[in-house]
Amino acid sequence: MKIIASPLQRAIDTAAHIALQTNITVTENSRLRERANWGDLPEQTFEEFIAMWDRCTSDPDYLPPVGDSSKQAGERLASFLTELTSVEPPDSYIVLVTHGGLITDFLVNTFPEHELNVWHPDFISMQSQLIPECSITTLIYGNGKYTIQDFASVAHLK
Repeated sequence: MKIIASPLQRAIDTAAHIALQTNITVTENSRLRERANWGDLPEQTFEEFIAMWDRCTSDPDYLPPVGDSSKQAGERLASFLTELTSVEPPDSYIVLVTHGGLITDFLVNTFPEHELNVWHPDFISMQSQLIPECSITTLIYGNGKYTIQDFASVAHLK
């Protein structure tokens, strides 16, 4: 098993808690960072950041003044996952500690809307509100494709 975390402190802290329970070392990878973070653009107010974020979400090709477009972020995670599946044994368990925006960017860019709507009837329009902090989304990779086994589960937090 491997634990790989975004370099952002909130992800590193979450990964450290998982590592304590599993005795597995955490590695960091910048490809797991969020598409953009408040504070990355000097002088940007929180309201301006939210407007930028919302525009990225509604227009996946929009390139914000800082960070990646939603499409670029989803492709970044897809590329990282492809790399992992090519070097890890087929039955590997890999824990990625990343961010809700990046997860939905990947899902929206990878799966057809009707598959996403199984998890929420308005997945595309609601994507920014669907992944609670510390939730678990489980993907299975086999035969050259991904399957969503579980989405944004918080059962482990109860």
